[in-house]
Amino acid sequence: MALSTDAPFAPPSSAWQRLSPRYIAVVRLGSLVSSVLFFGVLAVGSWLIFHLVWLTAAFAGVGLIWLGWRLSRARRWVESWGYAERESDLCVRKGLLWRELIVVPIGRLQMVKVSSGPLLKAFGLATVELVTASPQSDAKIPGLPSDAAVALRDRLIDLSDAPGSGL
Repeated sequence: MALSTDAPFAPPSSAWQRLSPRYIAVVRLGSLVSSVLFFGVLAVGSWLIFHLVWLTAAFAGVGLIWLGWRLSRARRWVESWGYAERESDLCVRKGLLWRELIVVPIGRLQMVKVSSGPLLKAFGLATVELVTASPQSDAKIPGLPSDAAVALRDRLIDLSDAPGSGL
């Protein structure tokens, strides 16, 4: 039997929890703002500096294609994220083209951060970040409903304080 390409990223022992569907709108708004700013500045700058219609149109066209691609893949990108809580660790997976699975042992947690900027707050969402001694553990779970983020934070703190966890 052939090994599936999804096997390394399959749920370890429990089902994956998903991000909030409202996070799709946050990603799309962020893509819209960043694309308009970046390609808008390029298009306007090329017109003001070089006065070349074709160059301005090229920047605007590339910007529209880039924006369309990012808007169309936002749903799949958000759906590629997931996390699974286990007895002694937390698994986080993400990515479409470059897939990644991060397993963080609960006993190695130094801190659990919950953050929410203005855009996330407007949608009632938050990001949970697990901080360990390793700078390579980039375990962030963005786009969780605020109450789910608080509950996850509290569970992780309780588990990390349990006897037998840690070194």
